[in-house]
Amino acid sequence: MWSNLMLKASVKLGLQLMQIGLVAGWSSPYIAQLLSGESIILITKQEATIIVSLVNVGRIIGGILGAVFVAYFGSRKTILFSSVPISLCWIFKIIANNIVWLYLGRFLGGFYLGVCYTCFSLYLGEIADSNIRGALVLVGMIGMSCGYLLMSIMGPYLSLILSSSVCLILSTIYMLLFIWLPDTPHHLMIQKRFDKVKKSILWYHRNSNVNVEFLNLKQFIESSCSESIWQTLQKFKIPQMRKALIITNVLFFYTQSCGINNIAFYMEIILENAEVTVIKPSLVVIIIAICGIFGCLLSIRLIDYYGRKFLMCVSCFAIAISLTVLGIHFELLESDIDPNKIQWIPIASFILFQIAVFAGLLPVPSAIVGEIFPPDIKCVAASICSINAAIFAFISSSTYQFFIDLMTEKFTYWMYAILLITAIPTTIIFLPETKGKTLQEIQDQLMSKGSKEYKKMMPKVQRPCAGPTSPEAHTRRTSNRIRAICEQTKLISPTV
Repeated sequence: MWSNLMLKASVKLGLQLMQIGLVAGWSSPYIAQLLSGESIILITKQEATIIVSLVNVGRIIGGILGAVFVAYFGSRKTILFSSVPISLCWIFKIIANNIVWLYLGRFLGGFYLGVCYTCFSLYLGEIADSNIRGALVLVGMIGMSCGYLLMSIMGPYLSLILSSSVCLILSTIYMLLFIWLPDTPHHLMIQKRFDKVKKSILWYHRNSNVNVEFLNLKQFIESSCSESIWQTLQKFKIPQMRKALIITNVLFFYTQSCGINNIAFYMEIILENAEVTVIKPSLVVIIIAICGIFGCLLSIRLIDYYGRKFLMCVSCFAIAISLTVLGIHFELLESDIDPNKIQWIPIASFILFQIAVFAGLLPVPSAIVGEIFPPDIKCVAASICSINAAIFAFISSSTYQFFIDLMTEKFTYWMYAILLITAIPTTIIFLPETKGKTLQEIQDQLMSKGSKEYKKMMPKVQRPCAGPTSPEAHTRRTSNRIRAICEQTKLISPTV
């Protein structure tokens, strides 16, 4: 069940992820303005590539430091800390009078992304029931889509100074809202602040049996938090855990390497190159951003109904179709087809692209990384996934202009489409389905329950009773919930 307080917390977290949408949406209108020759700051295509790529450089560093902050200060305080770099990002853009300030602003925006991806799903996992964990992740995705939409609306009509000022106000609002939220029970238990643990449990779960949840959480923390980082790393020698790590990193490779960042960063420029004139390219970007919100709403309905594998496969296929059609449009332009007769093609392609990205390709890997690993190695595994995702994104964004110059738009988009087609059999063959399964059942798929390694890895948390001797129904439900929450989270679980 969604408690009112949990819903309010997730909505506030959605405001945090709105900043990610603002950072991602900034490039499309303002890179076009900076390259037009009409801006105060003039840049070249190479400098534009650096501006775009610096986001992912900052994201790598932010992902590493974010994990450290979460370990020492908890997910809530890390979220508060993340308001500092994102506020500086917008301040530097407000005072920018040369390209160096833009470089610094974009780097800090990327640093914020890295920190945010580190603590986002962790915070939700620590406060949420397992049966709504997928939907709660998508609340954040809606915030991201709304941020992208807002920047798409502001970009064509507001100066860089005004739009950055609006973004700064929004970052200040989410910081003020998070000050009033309590730390999560998980972090407070690790800090042995037992008096505040019960208050936190009661705040996030008003109808729960506080004593039962407290005892289960304490038992879990004592059984799983005593290992060193080196001991945790040794567990990746187990074949099943190596397999899980490879699967999740491959998912993030497809997510970050198929051109979604490049499409988002250069969308307005792509529409201009596609000779779209029936609607101003800036207005088309706004329409496409609205479709992204629709994709998030669609995913909330589908991710826990049809399953992760199905949604991932359908999303990859739809994106591959959209990129193929976009490449065909540029081929038709080269064949001297009248552009006025085919302007609908890139618009329709981008609409399908945006819906499919937010319906499956973005949320599914983020959900999987929080479900496929045992809780005692989730910290390190999620760190590796977050950092690798940032590296994949950096390589993709920094090579985009190179591929465009080398083999033109059509072959670049067809290359991305072929890459995504290979994701479908990979997902079908290797990705375990997690729909409707507890974290324990997911681990049973990956490992033999009779193996010595399995017994060593899984925390020794007592299972709830079953049958006639079980406690009363409410106590059993709360006990199961806290166990699922604990199993889902250790220290970090990033969303990409």
